[in-house]
Amino acid sequence: MAVALAWAGWIWAAGVVVAAFIGVFSGGERQDVAAASALALAPALIGFILLPLIGLRWGALALILAWIVALTGLVAGTGGWGSPLAAGLLIPVALARTLGRWTRIAGIGAVAGYAASGLAPLMYAGLGRFTVALTFAALVLIVWLTGFAQRRDTREAAAGQRIAEVSHELRTPLTHILGFSEMIERQIFGEIGSRYVEYAGLIRKSGTHLLGLVNDLLDLSRIDAGKFEVQLGTFDVRAVIEDVVRVSVDSAEKKQIALGMLTPEAALKVHADDRAVKRMLINTVSNAIKFTPEGGKVMVQASEVNGVLRLDTIDNGPGIPEAERAILGQAYERGSGGARAEGTGLGLSLVRALAALHGGTLSFHEAPGGGALVRITLPVLAD
Repeated sequence: MAVALAWAGWIWAAGVVVAAFIGVFSGGERQDVAAASALALAPALIGFILLPLIGLRWGALALILAWIVALTGLVAGTGGWGSPLAAGLLIPVALARTLGRWTRIAGIGAVAGYAASGLAPLMYAGLGRFTVALTFAALVLIVWLTGFAQRRDTREAAAGQRIAEVSHELRTPLTHILGFSEMIERQIFGEIGSRYVEYAGLIRKSGTHLLGLVNDLLDLSRIDAGKFEVQLGTFDVRAVIEDVVRVSVDSAEKKQIALGMLTPEAALKVHADDRAVKRMLINTVSNAIKFTPEGGKVMVQASEVNGVLRLDTIDNGPGIPEAERAILGQAYERGSGGARAEGTGLGLSLVRALAALHGGTLSFHEAPGGGALVRITLPVLAD
């Protein structure tokens, strides 16, 4: 996406430069053409500055608003409602579609910009053919952005289909393996040797681990392809925490780890996807149990801080070195402690991606008294 936006910026910048030359050589005043060119170049320059932040919601919105403001000024300065550059107000709409967000805001902004441009129209006779040339550049950019968005939609549709097929092909046999190994382990059809029971347990454990990795990988692929549908609803997050603690108790007891939770006495209502919240907490809790030594403690804490939901998973293990906190949460990054435990580093990456879908963040801190504190911050509190 960043590469596509960079190309869009260069296409527009090149179009502005060509339009400026055409304006000057067709009799335009250099001062007027230079002023109009500077305004036209502004959104492209802002786009280059915002490229590292384009994955953030506010970064994309800021870029779209910059285009709307600049193009509104250009339309107003080249005749208002009658200006051919009014077609350029479709650029932020095409850009929003390319980004996959803020399309409605871009459309409303484009209409409002066009309406505002006619309130105080100006007509600079000193622009020569600059307006016509820049209108052509705007149309070229709109066509390019629209084509890119269509190609991306086609790729995402194909990727979604492949993900669904892979999901079925992998999950179905794994489910069978888990079911049959559990039947053998429980000796449903009669007693067998203890060695076979032990091996069946190992098969089930390995299959469960593999199924978890497959689910994480497929969900990350769906998020990257834009195919992960967030199903929002209002619920008490305390109930989700109770479920997570309940399903994690067995893993904690095997290592004699005390697993607990701390939640407010009153209901803590949130508007989010309960499946995603549960998945995030299961991953952070299982990660804490994995790295906490035997006899340790793991605590899940929910609170409301400055109008946002804060979910903390706290342990008294070795903690996370400060130098590694910036890379954890990226796919396949495990930190120095990861070499001693099974896993691929996908769990926290999925947590970060699911939090981002809710406009939230994942961060790592030192726990009070030592250990690690993994914090999920979500702006999802319900009114």
